[in-house]
Amino acid sequence: IFALENEALYAEQARAIRAERQPLIDALQALSGVRKVWPSEANMVLMRVDDAGKTQAAMKARGVLVKNVSAMHPLLAQCLRLTVGTREENARMLAALKESL
Repeated sequence: IFALENEALYAEQARAIRAERQPLIDALQALSGVRKVWPSEANMVLMRVDDAGKTQAAMKARGVLVKNVSAMHPLLAQCLRLTVGTREENARMLAALKESL
């Protein structure tokens, strides 16, 4: 019932995620140390780095949480899953990632 009563809010959040997703993907692809970024239609982006465990730990130390999905399947080796946020959240995540790679 809550979701139905707040449909406009959820629609705006979805619009904002769609607007921020491609700029985030483009910024990730431009970073040295990011080996691959997969296209996404979701609120998350998958990328491969040289050392997902080290990168995740370094980002956490900088106050940014990302999910290391390397153990979920062999095809996900050295992959991190990032959540698309606001422009400001994405900028903070990118700054932490640059320092962590």
